[in-house]
Amino acid sequence: MCGGLANILMKSQLLPLLESQDLLGYVDGTLVPPPRFEPETSTTLSTKYLAWKAADQRLLCLLLSSLTEEAIAVVVGLSTAREVWLALENTFSHHSKARELRLNDDLQLMKRGTKPVAEYARTFKTLCDQLHSIGRPVEDTDKVHWFLRGLGTDFSSFSIAQMTLTPLPYFADLVSKAESFELFQRSLESSEPTIAAFTTTNRSRTTSHGTPFAFRSNQRGRSHSHNNNSSNRGRTYSGLGRRPPRCQICRIEGHYANRCNQRKHGMGSGNMALKSNFKVLTDWKFCSEEAEESASCPSS
Repeated sequence: MCGGLANILMKSQLLPLLESQDLLGYVDGTLVPPPRFEPETSTTLSTKYLAWKAADQRLLCLLLSSLTEEAIAVVVGLSTAREVWLALENTFSHHSKARELRLNDDLQLMKRGTKPVAEYARTFKTLCDQLHSIGRPVEDTDKVHWFLRGLGTDFSSFSIAQMTLTPLPYFADLVSKAESFELFQRSLESSEPTIAAFTTTNRSRTTSHGTPFAFRSNQRGRSHSHNNNSSNRGRTYSGLGRRPPRCQICRIEGHYANRCNQRKHGMGSGNMALKSNFKVLTDWKFCSEEAEESASCPSS
C-alpha cells in the first residue's frame, strides 16, 4: 500500500477516535503543550506537562502502529504526535500542482482491462480519495464519465445507456449497476456450453460421410425391399402383372421346356432333327424369360 493511501486510511480511521476522546488537539495544534517547568525557575517538571506528555506519547504509539514502512521512514526521529502528523501531511498530502495533475491523469486514463468490476472500482475510488485528501475533490459527474469510459468495449451498451440518463446516476449507484451487469454477462456466457452440447448431439446422428440418420434408415429400407424383390424373382408372377410360363413339352404351366423333366423322353440318338429343333426352341424360350424378367424388374 502506497504512503498516500495509507495516510488517507489512517485519517479516516483515527480522526473519529481522536475526536471522541478529545485528543484531536494533540495533532492539529489546537492544544498547546503546557510549560515544562512551573515556575520557570523550578527544576522539577510540572504535573500538567507530565500529563500532556503521557497522553501525547500514547497517541504517538497509535500513529506509528498505523504507518507503513514507507511512511515510518518519513517520521524517524520525531518525538511528538503533532510532529508526526505534520510530516505525513507534508509528504503525502501536499498541495503541489504536479501531484494533482498526475492523479487526474491516472484517473482519466485508467482502464479496467480484464480486472473484475469490483477491483477496478476500488482502484478508481482510491485515486479519487487521494485527490480529495489534497484538497482537490472530483465532481461526481466527472467520476461517472471517467468510470464508464474506463470500463471498456465489453460494457459499451451499459455505458451508453447510463450516459443517456437525466440526471446522471450517482457514482456509488453506478458501481453497483456495473457489477450487476457483469454478473448478467457471465450468466449468458455460462449458457453457451448447453447450446453447443445440443448441436453436437444432433451432429452425432450423422455418419462419418455426412449422411443423416433418417436418410440412412430410408436407404436401408429400400435396400431391404430391393433384396426381397430380387430373391423372389422367378418364384411368383402374380405380382408382376404377366402370365406364368408354359412348358412346350408337357403343356404344364410353371416352367419352361429347358427345365421340364420329360424333355429327354422320346429323344433317342436316332432322332437328331428333333433334338436340334428342341435345342433351338429351349434356347429361344430361355432368352425370352431373361428378357422379360429384366424388363419387369424395377431399377435400383
